[in-house]
Amino acid sequence: MSRNTVSPPAPSNLRLLIVDDDPATRTLLAEALEVRGASVRATANARDAQQTLVAWHPDLMISDVGMARESGYQLIRRVRHLPPEQGGRTPAIACTGYARPEDRARAMREGFDAVVAKPVDLDVLVAAIAHVAGVREAGPLAGAAPVPEACGDADAASRRSAPDS
Repeated sequence: MSRNTVSPPAPSNLRLLIVDDDPATRTLLAEALEVRGASVRATANARDAQQTLVAWHPDLMISDVGMARESGYQLIRRVRHLPPEQGGRTPAIACTGYARPEDRARAMREGFDAVVAKPVDLDVLVAAIAHVAGVREAGPLAGAAPVPEACGDADAASRRSAPDS
């Protein structure tokens, strides 16, 4: 995990669900985000992630795409089919080693709201969290730097809140 010298605001008071089948990545992300004030739960697979999502109602999910048993793509498709009260509209960030433009476009089409490449630059992840969580004027992330263009999608929030057809 790399770091820059200037850090964006912390994800304080946010409930974050991390999904990654690599224990080291899961632990590093969870600890780094907890230190910045987030409440974090981390799971090793898509099945546990969906159960945690429904039971815990996180503000945002950060998921690896290339997991062994069930991919992050499969997870986000299942999540997006859930009713809103069960987490179907939970904002989600794909955290992936697949960083080509077509990989980013696929992640967005599948239902992710932003893409952060691995190895994770923590400052980029925090900026993506601020962007995707919907920075509120009076909220804990007020004044957050905008997410780098390659990571986010301005239309994602409208897709998430649009009624199902």
